[in-house]
Parts: sequence; structure tokens; C-alpha cells
Amino acid sequence: MALAGSPITDPIADYLAMNVPDRMANVGRLLVIKKVEIDLEGNGKNDVFVGTWYRNSGPDTWLWTGYAPTADGYERITPADSDVLIDFDGIYVGDLPDVGRHGMAQAYSLELTNKDRDQSNMISDLTFYYIVDGRLAQQGTGALDRSEPDQEAKFQYYFGPDRKLSGTPRIESFTVMDLAKRGYRIPNWRPLAVPGTK
Repeated sequence: MALAGSPITDPIADYLAMNVPDRMANVGRLLVIKKVEIDLEGNGKNDVFVGTWYRNSGPDTWLWTGYAPTADGYERITPADSDVLIDFDGIYVGDLPDVGRHGMAQAYSLELTNKDRDQSNMISDLTFYYIVDGRLAQQGTGALDRSEPDQEAKFQYYFGPDRKLSGTPRIESFTVMDLAKRGYRIPNWRPLAVPGTK
């Protein structure tokens, strides 16, 4: 585990060593992790996100820890004790006029998965992700009603066929076997059974 102020040399090792209570409750036995590289700030340097499937939270629910490159490694840009919900499937990367920054935007639909969200007139939340003072900020704008022309225009800006992306995420998957072969210590996130509970 990285000490405060000391650079992180390997985001995957740092991620696996973190103590995140939600992983105990929602991940269970670790099966796979993903590593995403993306130029979040538009400065030509890739930020790294490491995450896994929170299987007790839903079929497509992946939560992540983020890392920004520094001169001698990485620094964590997300909290030390919790992961951040991001769906990189179809995510927008580029200028965010709504917040005046470069970053990522994702539309969440309660009734449809993100790959099917184009079929929905109601987007339950449009969320922006960007860096402020060395930390990942998340800003949800609330629901988008695509039957309203101005809200549909916003949806098309971020997710339409003519959207202008500054980059796309590079995603790698690693099974527990892959990680073990590379010498990583595999954490046990299964909670200890307490008598009288499920």
C-alpha cells in the first residue's frame, strides 16, 4: 500500500492491496479485473483506472479506482476507501461544455443497459467525470428527457453518431490466474460468515 505522498509504481498492485469495505459486500471472490487507460485531462498523458465487477450490485456494475501519472509513477485520484461507478462502454471523452473542462461523460438509464440506451427517451442521469485539484470529480446533472429538443441536443453532443471524441479507452482484462502468474497477491474479499446471518 502506498504511503501518503509516495508515488505508486503499479496501479494494479495498489488496487489489490486497498481496504475497501464495499468490495467485501459486493464483489465476493475476485474473478477478473480490468485496467483502463484514457487521456482524461486531454494533456496527452493516460490516466489509469483499475476495477472489477461488483456482482452483488447488478450484471454490468463495474467500480473503479483511478490513478493519474506523475513524474515518478502514479497518484490515486479516487478515495482510499471506496471505488467509483463508471461504465466505460460507449463513454464520451473530450470537452465538457457543461463544466468547462476536458473529461468523460456517461449517460445512465435505469431501465436499459448503456449499449441499449439509445432506445430510451428518458436518461436517468448524465454524469461528468473530470479532474479538480488532483482528484476525480463526479457531477451528475440529473435526468435527460430526450423528447425535449434542448435535452436531446445535449444527448447527441455526447453520444450521437457525430460526437467528437478526443480519445477512446484502452481496456485490458486480467483473470485471477493472469494476476497470479504475474506475481500479484490475490486479496480475499469474501466477508467472514457471522453466525445467525445470511
